Amino acid sequence: MKRTWSALLVILASAIVYKFLISVLPTSLVGIATTVWMVLMLVIGYFLAPLQKKNNRWVGKVVLSFVIICIFGYRLNLLSIPEFTTLLNAVGITGTFLDILLIYCGWAFFQV
Repeated sequence: MKRTWSALLVILASAIVYKFLISVLPTSLVGIATTVWMVLMLVIGYFLAPLQKKNNRWVGKVVLSFVIICIFGYRLNLLSIPEFTTLLNAVGITGTFLDILLIYCGWAFFQV
């Protein structure tokens, strides 16, 4: 199966899993649903990456990991870095664009 079809199937499966999770979880566990949503964005980004030998450049992976941790902390209100919040708001990366940034990080992590 080509990588594009597997990425499409992962997107569809992610939508089904998330919809099911939202219908099952009580509203008091919204943090779990948000975490699952962000992990699904990273998985979709991984499946968009082409199948090649992965590079082991650790500096890029560390930077991307830091960005991913900051995004997770920002979305879950666990990590408060005012500079990061100001940067995201100044650039206009909120909501859907933050999800797109997570997809990019999932893709780039396996490219770097």
